[in-house]
Amino acid sequence: MALIAAVLGFLFAVKPVWSTSAQMQADLLADDAQLLPTVPTQVLPSISWDEAIAGYLSSHNYEPIQQQLAAYDGIQPREFFKLREGVLVAPTVPNDVAGSVKLYFIPGRELFFLRLEDFDVPVGPGYQIGLSKARAPRSGKDVRLAEYRFLSRMNDFQGNRNIMLHPESLLRAEDRPTRYGSLVIWNADYDIVIATATLN
Repeated sequence: MALIAAVLGFLFAVKPVWSTSAQMQADLLADDAQLLPTVPTQVLPSISWDEAIAGYLSSHNYEPIQQQLAAYDGIQPREFFKLREGVLVAPTVPNDVAGSVKLYFIPGRELFFLRLEDFDVPVGPGYQIGLSKARAPRSGKDVRLAEYRFLSRMNDFQGNRNIMLHPESLLRAEDRPTRYGSLVIWNADYDIVIATATLN
């Protein structure tokens, strides 16, 4: 147990001070544990999407997430390389989505992370964030037909958030995030795309 505690302590020590609470740090570590770029199997829902949203709204309280862009293991943000960026938009009109996405590289640590800035998306259940080889997927079918990489669950719908890409998931050149065309926020069970950002 002492060894496990020491390892966990090391992991927290090298994480950037991006979160304003211990819970956010725990969520970030849990997200980093997702290594496989797989497209989830669709589970046929028993209720409509509108009913799912209504049920979610009635049982969940949510607040904006505010993770800062700060030093990582002694490396200052001004030293990060911004590789790609894009604007979050809804796949259909009216556009009820706001925010931007930036892909950063931390030199000397060979680490990539994505930052969602000033984002605001409609509240809903079962969201996940991923990277797609499609430039601007508009439907779940578009996501499934193109190569897809799962990044994280999404339970915060406003604010600023950082998503670290686990180094062990980037061992092959084709897995590098620069090979993907867009970031997508969607519900895989309902095959509904909530927002996309084409990364240029």
